[in-house]
Amino acid sequence: MNSRNTSTGIFDNAAAPIRVETEFETTRLQALQLVAAEQIQFLDESSLVCAQSILQHGTVFGTWLTPRKWHLGVRRNHLNIDLKSRLLDLMPEQSARERTITVQGQRLLKIAVKLLTKYLVVLRVAPASMGRSTPSPINPRYVAGQAYFGTPSLFAIALCKWLNEREGSAPDEGGFLKIVEVTDIKKQSVPVQEHVMRESRRMQLLVDRGYWTDLPNIGPDDAKVTDVSGNPLPYPAYRVKSPHLPLPDDYVSEMGRKSLWIIETLGPTLLQVAEKISTDLVEIENCALSPQKAQNRRRNAVDKVLSSWIWTDVDGHPFDSTPFEIRLSQLGRKRSTLADMRWPPKNLISILGLLANLQCAHLFVVLLATGARSSEILTLRRDCIEYARNGYPYLNGRTFKLVDRHDGLARDWTLPDLAIQAIEQQCRLVPLIESIQHIGARKIMIEADKQDDFLDHLWVQVGAGSNSNHKLPAQDLAVPLRSYAIAIGMDPKPNDQWLRPHRFRKTIARLAALALTHAPKILMDVFGHKSIEMTLYYILCDKDLQADIETVSRELRVMRAETAINAIVDAEDMGKDSAPVGNYGGPAALMLRSTIDRQREQSHLAGNQWGSDSVRDLAEILTLQGKAWEVVRQGVICTKLPGTEAGPCNKSKGRPEPSKCQPDCSHRLEEAFLREDIDNSIAVCVNEYNNANTERDELMQAMWAGQIRAHIGRLPELKIKWQNDPIIQKILALELT
Repeated sequence: MNSRNTSTGIFDNAAAPIRVETEFETTRLQALQLVAAEQIQFLDESSLVCAQSILQHGTVFGTWLTPRKWHLGVRRNHLNIDLKSRLLDLMPEQSARERTITVQGQRLLKIAVKLLTKYLVVLRVAPASMGRSTPSPINPRYVAGQAYFGTPSLFAIALCKWLNEREGSAPDEGGFLKIVEVTDIKKQSVPVQEHVMRESRRMQLLVDRGYWTDLPNIGPDDAKVTDVSGNPLPYPAYRVKSPHLPLPDDYVSEMGRKSLWIIETLGPTLLQVAEKISTDLVEIENCALSPQKAQNRRRNAVDKVLSSWIWTDVDGHPFDSTPFEIRLSQLGRKRSTLADMRWPPKNLISILGLLANLQCAHLFVVLLATGARSSEILTLRRDCIEYARNGYPYLNGRTFKLVDRHDGLARDWTLPDLAIQAIEQQCRLVPLIESIQHIGARKIMIEADKQDDFLDHLWVQVGAGSNSNHKLPAQDLAVPLRSYAIAIGMDPKPNDQWLRPHRFRKTIARLAALALTHAPKILMDVFGHKSIEMTLYYILCDKDLQADIETVSRELRVMRAETAINAIVDAEDMGKDSAPVGNYGGPAALMLRSTIDRQREQSHLAGNQWGSDSVRDLAEILTLQGKAWEVVRQGVICTKLPGTEAGPCNKSKGRPEPSKCQPDCSHRLEEAFLREDIDNSIAVCVNEYNNANTERDELMQAMWAGQIRAHIGRLPELKIKWQNDPIIQKILALELT
């Protein structure tokens, strides 16, 4: 499609002011008031920088900035991208990279940077989304990711081909990407191939919509003559995906035990000594001393505090060792070797290392308590805990996945007491780390965002090295977690997969799936999924978890049958004073009692004593070793044996159909805890039946009578209780006639 460049001017009024709710949308509309989206690809350099500035992506040509408030928790190099450097870094051939120093190479490089900037601006203002009936603009978080890797990879391939094959010549306007073919893309790594092909498809959509013209040559050539027959094309290699695996139970148990000690025992006294050191260092910092004197005084102050400090637990009892070895980086350097720390700590580097481990212990608890994504954890603020009217604590944060808004959507998580303690302790830890300075003449370079809104982050960069910036928020949680595992003597790669935040999410999915009825619906709410299929994928993609779920489900069915058998046997042994059939109800209760009586009689005739083993054996027989006795809904069990018995719910020998479960089904067993609910339901039905009788509403009378007849036979005990009620007698008599 040809571009429309015949308007009276590029900067014409292309969009009227519209009321919007986000700053991202506001800047987009402001840019559209100056330039139409279709005209962005024709802007000169100064006009392009002007549009980029309005969109709040920087005022320097070739540099793509993203405000931190638009992309919380991302690495800093994703927020400030030098497009020229990215193109050079992503060029697939070193020889072509060396040719960029020539005059023609510099010209080509400038063309690539300019075209790349135009494309990023188009992504910000034009409806560039894919797979939607109504196209919409892309949020700046995705644009920042494309500016860092995806789109520069495509432009780097084109730049490399122009330098190698066309001797540095390139068109002034348009046609820069047409030199790229499918064979060029397939030479790259798999991640580059996926990103480039995805963005090429997006470019094709933008071409079809009239917002872009340049396009790589990756589609079929309609003018090319193809063979009618021949050897079939080979199928592309299937890329096996490795899903995140849940953490092993013993691994979670060990890390939990060690983290609990760090939080509850080490944490309070560690924060106290850090507060004392911070206070002393701030006083020295305020003195007018030479760098050498200040360095010596800081070192002496820390040595004085640590040499006299008594480390105590929460009860005030001193401890002179840790229950497990804690390994810290020597000299505080990232690549240095690890060594067991001698207790107590002797220097500031050890204190900073312990503070880093304390933060990771807090992170472990919060991840396991919420199941939140890494991006959601990084958005937490120091005032994230709030209390509802009922007194329950909630954790307030934001979620970004499955949300169209660039700033995410507010959501909350309920918290256990330990998670509250961890977050409250973390709120004390962050300002301490920010205030502690290193011992040495060189001070920490503070590069933190000056906006006050972003100085209340809950997770901070912690490192003992001289280049660590304690003012910046944490940007990657996986690396600190692995370092934490090594520090406390654990494997950073359990089950041959690196420790990362998303594995905690899968761990919660596993525990809930094994322990909770209707776990998918519960996990769907906890994880913030929009469909039950997403949650089921979390559970079913792990084959080992499927096997564990089946084992636990079978065992629960057998245990459910054991409970019913014991209740009925105890009721019979107690005689007339006991509740009928152990307070169980439904037509299957009487059949179950008959089966138990026959089994006990056969055991007696065989000379065997009825005991727990007999109950277990009968439960396994009744449930086909856990294959039967499915819970239809809470308190209602279907005792039908799949494949051998049929029921009115599905009129076949298949599995039960919960939505069609009927009270008069011979396979229906109702548990004893439903007694109160059924009793109250009968009382309400009788009352409503009387009201309908008073109002002479025969239709409502018939409806309530049907409800009473359905409930009265569910539990034998309740039938005995209500059978003398005149209303009940009247309704049952009408049924007989």
